[in-house]
Amino acid sequence: MKLSIGIILIGLLLIVGIWLLDIANDRNKEVKIAEGVEAFNDWVCGYQNQSGCDVVFEVSPNSTFKVKRIRYGKDFTAVKISQDGSSGWVFSGKGVHVYVAPNT
Repeated sequence: MKLSIGIILIGLLLIVGIWLLDIANDRNKEVKIAEGVEAFNDWVCGYQNQSGCDVVFEVSPNSTFKVKRIRYGKDFTAVKISQDGSSGWVFSGKGVHVYVAPNT
């Protein structure tokens, strides 16, 4: 019984550790917005014809943001950014470029 609990605990710690490393890896990146895009309330808005998708804010061209999170859809990459206290998801493609932030 104690062995089973120990194995489950180690498994959970491993899963949480991998998840935290993934978040840290995402936050090590920046996104450059080359042209004006809209930021949406959810990352699934990258799929066509999704209900409940609202524009949270407009992102002006020639801006750079720190990445909060990255999600991968079937045909797109969604990047979570924050602007003026609001968070939203922009979608990679023309005008949206994700890169690793330079170390300072």
